[in-house]
Amino acid sequence: MPFEDTNESGKPAPRSKTASHRGLLKAGGNEVEIFGFQIAGQSYGVNVEKVNQLIQRNQLKITRADLPSKGVIGSLTYRGKPIATIDLRRILKIDGAPVDPDRELMLVTQFNGQSIAFAVDGAERIHRVSWEQFEPVATYAGNANSFINGIVKIEEKLVLMLDLEFILTEINPQFATSVDPEQIKRIEQAYKPFSELKILIAEDSAMIRRLLSEQLQKAGITRLTTANDGRSALDLVSQALSSSMETGQPFTDYYDLVLTDIEMPIMDGLTFCKQIKSELKIDVPVIVFSSMIR
Repeated sequence: MPFEDTNESGKPAPRSKTASHRGLLKAGGNEVEIFGFQIAGQSYGVNVEKVNQLIQRNQLKITRADLPSKGVIGSLTYRGKPIATIDLRRILKIDGAPVDPDRELMLVTQFNGQSIAFAVDGAERIHRVSWEQFEPVATYAGNANSFINGIVKIEEKLVLMLDLEFILTEINPQFATSVDPEQIKRIEQAYKPFSELKILIAEDSAMIRRLLSEQLQKAGITRLTTANDGRSALDLVSQALSSSMETGQPFTDYYDLVLTDIEMPIMDGLTFCKQIKSELKIDVPVIVFSSMIR
């Protein structure tokens, strides 16, 4: 079936007007639409913007992999091209009752320029929520699953947000987020030598923060500050602005550049940018990155 809203039984429901402009919604509105699905009775979610289509698994022919990577079932043909199929149960190390064949679905996604299908037990529905409703995984004691990057309570149940980028990187490190060397060179030419460049990174995924930091450090940029979400990053920027006004030093003595993800709990990257530019009126370059850019 083409992608559309679903009811709790997993059957398609009429598409809502909100679903037609999926994912980012109004820039700076700090809201997101997430698609909910189930695995072994637990609710999970992903940004609707990453979802292309839902297809019943029993309607597909999946070619099994001869030497599969961990979690890889094989491949299927989607829009004339072979795409990898991933078993989320194996990835998440979930045991449970056998899946009802009539409910089992393949969730076809697109992010980081890749089309990937994930096997899920059943569909739930689309929810529009504020990023402020999300809690970091560390907030919940005992939940140290690195494949989960946020938790949101919806209709009295906890929905675990899957970090699809991390899952894909674990399966194949070549899919990891990377820094374009040519773009780095342009940054140095436009601003100052790398040894003097000060960058603030706002990113909720610990894995991506580490990868970005490592690649920037290899390029010679070592003066890095990181924040786990847009709100924490905004606090750092506000503190720097206050210090700049008190001392008379330029803001660039604190940060020359801001790198921010779009999807983050508490405050998303677009709202963070809006606060910097429109509210604080700081003239600092901001680079927004996202796996959802196609």
